[in-house]
Amino acid sequence: MKNLILNKNIPILDFKESDLSKKDISAIKKFKSLVINNGDDGLREISKILKEKSINNFKVKKSEFKNADKLLSESIKKAILVAYANIKKYHEKQLEGLSIENVETTKGIRLWSEFKPIDVVGLYIPGGTAPLFSSFLMQAIPAIIAGCNNIVVCTPPSKEGNIDPAILWVAYLLNIKNVYKVGGSQAIFAMAYGTKSIPKCLKIFGPGNQYVTEAKMLVSKDISIDMPAGPSEVYVVSNDKNKIDIIASDLLSQLEHSKDAKAVLVSKNKSLIKNISDEINFQKKSLSRQEILQSSINNIYLVNASDDQQVIDFININAPEHLILLDNDFSKIAPYINNAGSVFCGNYSPESFGDYASGSNHTLPTAGAAKTYSGLSVKDFGKIITFQTATPEGFMNLAPTVKTLAEAEYLDAHSKAVTIRERYALENTYQVSRTSFIKRTTKETSIFINLNIDGIGNYNINTGLKYFDHMLEQFAKHGKFDITINSIGDLEIDEHHSIEDVAIALGDAFKLALGKRKNIERYSSNESLVMDETISNVSIDMASRNLLKMKTSKLREYVGDFPTEMFEHFFISFVNTLSFTCHIDTKGSNSHHIIEATFKSFSRALSAALAKNMNNNIASTKGIL
Repeated sequence: MKNLILNKNIPILDFKESDLSKKDISAIKKFKSLVINNGDDGLREISKILKEKSINNFKVKKSEFKNADKLLSESIKKAILVAYANIKKYHEKQLEGLSIENVETTKGIRLWSEFKPIDVVGLYIPGGTAPLFSSFLMQAIPAIIAGCNNIVVCTPPSKEGNIDPAILWVAYLLNIKNVYKVGGSQAIFAMAYGTKSIPKCLKIFGPGNQYVTEAKMLVSKDISIDMPAGPSEVYVVSNDKNKIDIIASDLLSQLEHSKDAKAVLVSKNKSLIKNISDEINFQKKSLSRQEILQSSINNIYLVNASDDQQVIDFININAPEHLILLDNDFSKIAPYINNAGSVFCGNYSPESFGDYASGSNHTLPTAGAAKTYSGLSVKDFGKIITFQTATPEGFMNLAPTVKTLAEAEYLDAHSKAVTIRERYALENTYQVSRTSFIKRTTKETSIFINLNIDGIGNYNINTGLKYFDHMLEQFAKHGKFDITINSIGDLEIDEHHSIEDVAIALGDAFKLALGKRKNIERYSSNESLVMDETISNVSIDMASRNLLKMKTSKLREYVGDFPTEMFEHFFISFVNTLSFTCHIDTKGSNSHHIIEATFKSFSRALSAALAKNMNNNIASTKGIL
């Protein structure tokens, strides 16, 4: 144990992983070459070099997954399920806000971004000194939430050539089928470059020993990795000598990971620092991983600070992987922590909670990397794609700025790409484009709508409900609106959310495209449509007074896959969102005809009310609709 008294010059602790020997590095590079050149045969040759059990078929069989269920105790299964639920809940929340919807930077210039998952990801699950199935949960759950459909898992087998049943049971739970019996640096190379049996991955995740870490750094020139990884570390901040047993247990819980694990106590209490060693040695005797602790116990720093500011500065300069703020007054320090992988606040938040089951991710930056890296999250399993579009008006608004900047950098072609478009834009600038793009996402639905009010009736519609799609197609065709709708909803529950949310999103799309509702006819009176025995009459006032009066003949419960109780509800949701007045009166005896005639006459009435009036004004003596 090392004692350290802080002064004005706050030290940076050297917690970087000990260097591998030249011999070790040479061996790892040889393994890399064997995997790249010989694939599966290269992996088998490496097994011979390492005197490991030779494995003919690297991929785990279906029978092995099923057998794991029998081998694993019910208590462990139950605990894994609790951890799974908490991790899933926390990481699902991270998905919110990764996409940005409809930002108008300049009038007529719209940008949006969408989160897209990485196609093939590789997960390394350590299984040498301990089967870290918790790391499997921490990596796989955010990958699944991100939408990664192709997940490749490599984990070292036992001397007998088997995978720990807990790791296999987690794979079974998460429906991950591509699990391979390969460990060490060779597993990283296999996932980075691919073999006959192991698919090539685009990004590799997961902790490991020095050899795994070195392999990840070598392949990082060719593919992405999650983050640089070193030995695990924990910093504990406390001034309460009465919690000496808790403090010692927190330090030891990290030191049992590996021989090069690190632990730091930071305290203003000299008495606590003086007495902690005895408590650590006392607790150490009862722990099982004696060989590891014998080495790692030498990696303890006992740091004496004079005040809270010194504590804060010391933490932020060293950027620990795990930081435990004990004592009830942790709020004095917590708001000022800028650099840490994961922070545990208060007397009842042990680092063990984060390692296993509280929901946070335990894959964290080490050795000061928390200054620039975050812990593993959903966003690490995807990328952000930016989209943008400009109306003719938006183009003309921004064109002078872009030309000036391009010419200042002597990039003539950039400027010309703008200039050459100006003539086309001028022709259309005052023919206001009534278009919109809407992306509406809730916990129940994800809806994309592209609308052009002044279209010709083109459509591309997919809601998952065929009859509803058919009605929306009628709406587009007969109103002469160009509409693209893609809706993914919780249809496994029922149809309600999908139909309601499409109506709301469609109302939002029309509202955005209309703007201030200038230059429109405003009214359409008694738009009538006949369909066999059915007649439908619709009248509309586009003033911003949301009111729907709707009368229809009695309908059967379902038409196709469309519940008729949602028929009126669709129009209520649309009218309330777009905000206008609508009267609908449809009479008939055939349910299909009643619904279809209503959609057709409604779209014709809406089209008539939205028809362009070139008087360049608002059709109201109030000056507003």
